[in-house]
Amino acid sequence: MIRVIAFLFAIMPGFALAQACGTTDLIRALSTEERAQLDALGAPHAHPNGNTWRATKGESQVIVVGTLHIPDPRLAPIAEKITPFVRDADLLILEATAEDQAGLANLASERPDLFFLTEGPTLIDLLGEDDWSLASERVAELGLPSFMAAKFQPWYMNLTLATPPCAMALLASGEVGLDRRLEMVAEAEGVPVTALDDAEALLSLFASDPIEIQLEALRLTLTTQADTEANASTLIQAYFDERVREGWEFARILLNRAGIEGGAAMFEDMNSALLDGRNLDWEPQIVAQAEDKNVVLAVGAAHLSGETGVLRALERAGYVLEPF
Repeated sequence: MIRVIAFLFAIMPGFALAQACGTTDLIRALSTEERAQLDALGAPHAHPNGNTWRATKGESQVIVVGTLHIPDPRLAPIAEKITPFVRDADLLILEATAEDQAGLANLASERPDLFFLTEGPTLIDLLGEDDWSLASERVAELGLPSFMAAKFQPWYMNLTLATPPCAMALLASGEVGLDRRLEMVAEAEGVPVTALDDAEALLSLFASDPIEIQLEALRLTLTTQADTEANASTLIQAYFDERVREGWEFARILLNRAGIEGGAAMFEDMNSALLDGRNLDWEPQIVAQAEDKNVVLAVGAAHLSGETGVLRALERAGYVLEPF
């Protein structure tokens, strides 16, 4: 599974910055043929556009917010727009809480073998001279010593390489994404916060594959994602333009452009594992937790659209939707 997740790391909104990384928009530069392909890919999906929605059923109201998990200065007005709803809410529902993230950080200390190559050859030998040379150049751009990165598990190296160099300063300074901003408001107001994901179980999606498959994924990233910052800027620009599904489906265009054998199947596996599968797991939780309550639901923007998306889940539960 990691071989398909790896490509996602380099393009999905949750792992990139836009304003801090410039304003390149590769979607705007698509050929006429690719533009038509992208339009056709997005057309069948429910609610393809929009980041903020109101869902109502009787006395129950759910404010749905598509988020970025990383900082960007342009998130400020969105946070300001949603803050009053969080203050008045009975519950804030997130993918994962700050406590969950801290737990994963502790896990890196308790189980270093999940994140690092603690014995045997390092990535220098596992990747080979040419691929390691490219990898070491990329981590150097991030300000990481290559001798340290050589001991990363391949999946963890993939996650690291998904962060554009221009993003590192904001991340290092402690800036946070939209979901964390809303969580801070909830904590200050005494609003309960709950998480949809089991953070450790989610980690297993990245770390459970055999190392040979992880290495295959890492090589794929190294050969197809030379310009991480342009990809990052493109996907985040789609987010702020509220072109939610378009940003997600753009991954298919990049795979096709790279000429990767089995690219369509790769995207479907990725879509099933990280989007549809999680959405379906979330649906009964969201419906139960929102019943007869005033709730704010803040999840990654890619989870909003489509038949399995959280918006359709609320419609299936009898809610009426309106963008706002």
